[in-house]
Amino acid sequence: MNLAVNERWRVIHGDCREVLPKLGQVDHVITDPPYSDWTHSKNRGNPLAGRAALKEIEFPAITQVEREFCALEFQRLARRWVIAWTDFEGISGWVSAVCSAQLEHIRCGVWIKGGCAPQMSGDRPGTGAECAIIAHRPGRKRWNGGGLSAVWHHNIAALEGSKEHTTQKPLSLMLELVELFTDPGDLVLDPFCGSGTTGVACLRLGRRFIGIERDAKYYQVAVDRLKAEERGLTLRDARAGQTSIFDAMGGEP
Repeated sequence: MNLAVNERWRVIHGDCREVLPKLGQVDHVITDPPYSDWTHSKNRGNPLAGRAALKEIEFPAITQVEREFCALEFQRLARRWVIAWTDFEGISGWVSAVCSAQLEHIRCGVWIKGGCAPQMSGDRPGTGAECAIIAHRPGRKRWNGGGLSAVWHHNIAALEGSKEHTTQKPLSLMLELVELFTDPGDLVLDPFCGSGTTGVACLRLGRRFIGIERDAKYYQVAVDRLKAEERGLTLRDARAGQTSIFDAMGGEP
């Protein structure tokens, strides 16, 4: 089920628990799975609404059994880096899972979230950051960041002007992550594809991409975003019927 020689990307509509065992090796896994029950049981506010507008996360939290399954599959599939986003409450579960799967836990990266929602109750601090578990297959490691630290400052996706998914990461963040940890031509797997932000970053930077998404609505959003990216358009522009120079060239970027 991996990419054909002439394919740049593919999004698979399915549950990663069923799809992952059917895949062959990739270069990296970069993914944004569901977070812990602690986060999923809370409402999230919209800082752009000007009021305490709350929205539930519409999919279930990840379980430790699912973390362990994923970590084992990531160890089998990834030749190099494995990066999984999590809330801070999920760090210990992910570290335990990747170490049990014989991956090397390198460290945790941190995304400092510009423009994130305040704590609406006002009686405790809000959450201003999220974490990335950074792991690697045993052996020699390299990345493109030199001596940089694993701390990234980016505004939330809503402030970038387009948000298609409840927990969507900003494209600017994923562009930086893909550029730091992967190389041109590498094959990147995201088994929790959501709206396809990691895939857009991969195409823009000359990487190949496989995504897996079980929700039919988000699967279609991801496919549409990646098709638009191939045309040099945003999803909003593609939906509006805008054309690009690549359309005039026959669709070949």
